[in-house]
Amino acid sequence: MNEGTPHILNRNIMIDLIGDEPDLIKQFEIEFLKQAKVSLQKMADMYNTSRLHEITQEAHFLKTSAKAVGAEQISHLLQALEISGSAHNKPECRKLILKTKVALQQIYGVITNDQ
Repeated sequence: MNEGTPHILNRNIMIDLIGDEPDLIKQFEIEFLKQAKVSLQKMADMYNTSRLHEITQEAHFLKTSAKAVGAEQISHLLQALEISGSAHNKPECRKLILKTKVALQQIYGVITNDQ
């Protein structure tokens, strides 16, 4: 993976924030997964009821957590989702919500396979 490509999970972000504390990092990662699952469901519901501006707010909220745990791909997708929601671009919002779901499944795999 080259420098310009975002990682699924860049653990160096958490290490820089809190130090090399694997158990604590794992706890933050698991909490992020829980939060992301709830937020993704909210965004899907907002999309289905054409509340695109609210998607923008929820994407921004989750993006902050994604950046903190080093979920770089999800963070980039959420940034794009914020822009699409602001522009009321419903087809783009749908595409980005689906991509975020896939990225979340990937990060779940990385986190749960590191037992």
